[in-house]
Amino acid sequence: MKKSLGSLLGLALIVCLAVPNAMLAQDAKPFVGTWEGAIDVMGQHFDIILEFALEGDQLTGTVDVPAQGAEDLPLTEFKIEGKKITFMIDHPGVPGEPTFSGELDAAGTALSGTFSQGGAEGTFEAKKI
Repeated sequence: MKKSLGSLLGLALIVCLAVPNAMLAQDAKPFVGTWEGAIDVMGQHFDIILEFALEGDQLTGTVDVPAQGAEDLPLTEFKIEGKKITFMIDHPGVPGEPTFSGELDAAGTALSGTFSQGGAEGTFEAKKI
């Protein structure tokens, strides 16, 4: 009986550790793809290209900001809750913890929300292409 209980608890632990990753992968699918849009912050307008992909069960991504010569800046710290997503640009040359926090529209083809960096806050919008 003790061996069966230990095996059952071990299996339960494995399932608990695996389920959050599986849920992230499933929740992330609507975001996967290429998105074009812009950031508007402090009176400045910057075109952006967001790329999201699933690597295994983890969401990954990059952002390009052509006007600043920025290409393939890594995105990290993904948090997904339904149609809402938050993520950060993670690059040593980009100060101020640039953070996106947005939500998909009902059709799942547009993403919009807030962009913040170093105390400045603005908006961003992107459409899936």
